[in-house]
Amino acid sequence: MPNRYSSLALTLWLCGVSHHAIADTVFLNNGDKITGEIKALDEQNLVIKPSYAPKITIERRAVRSFETREPQPWSINRSIKEVTVQASELDSFVLIDDQQTPISELIYSELLSDSDWHYSGSVEAAIDVTHNSKNTQKLHAKGDVTAETLNWRHNLKSEVRYETEDKTTKRNTLEAHYSLDYLISDHWFLRQEDYYQEDKLNLDIRSYYAALGPGYRFWGVNRDKLDFVLTYNHFWLDYQVFTYELNAWAATINYKQYWFDGVLETYADLQIAFPDIPTIEYISDSTFGLKYLLTQQIYLSFKYDINETKSAVQHSRDISYSLGLGVNF
Repeated sequence: MPNRYSSLALTLWLCGVSHHAIADTVFLNNGDKITGEIKALDEQNLVIKPSYAPKITIERRAVRSFETREPQPWSINRSIKEVTVQASELDSFVLIDDQQTPISELIYSELLSDSDWHYSGSVEAAIDVTHNSKNTQKLHAKGDVTAETLNWRHNLKSEVRYETEDKTTKRNTLEAHYSLDYLISDHWFLRQEDYYQEDKLNLDIRSYYAALGPGYRFWGVNRDKLDFVLTYNHFWLDYQVFTYELNAWAATINYKQYWFDGVLETYADLQIAFPDIPTIEYISDSTFGLKYLLTQQIYLSFKYDINETKSAVQHSRDISYSLGLGVNF
């Protein structure tokens, strides 16, 4: 009988040790440690689920090191490897295959084990609310789709603008913008862009450009971001009777951030181009916006657009405001 009770106690003790041993552990700079299951690691936060509490989100800069219980698919400098991570004595480092690896090079998500590609997007209908003394109605319909893997990011935006004034059609245009980013590292990428616009009213007018250049992501991953891109652009302006071409250097800023657990989104897209002809000083296109989630998918939006061209003979500026209703997917 004593032997049986001793064996039972030893078994329970070993189970307790084993359960503790297989837990992931995060070591913090203040000396604390948290055990549980690591759920995510991005450029800003580490998320861990202890057995005794809900998920805990920790700023990555507060993490000294961490270790995992079993092999998982990790993105290491944008290459997926299924590895076990061990804690390091060096601050902000871990050991992978006995090699010191900066935590800044790691990204982890449970989705990595499900699919290499991640998709997101939205469709939206909006009405221009810019004050105008004339009986003017401006309707916009647009879509936005992003497909991203560890090394590639595709984005396609399209928009239809239809405007009437005193029941007469004044504008009917189609716009499409495609960008492809090759993600060199967590910060650097190479962008290729294509833009097309067609005016279906009266004269058959088309304009499009192709662009290529490097970009840098200052912060953010997945939804949040602040990108700066410098590109060399080639423009074509195609009218019924002639085609005009020009080149330009362009600087672009793309910003997006979520607040209050994702209920509110702020975003901005700004581009300024400097053509290689002396008669035009610059062409700028700026968009500032807000989105407010009514449900997980449905949102209200407010957008402020400024289009500006400065040349040797004139300085034109077009400003508009729009309210919209959209669906995320």
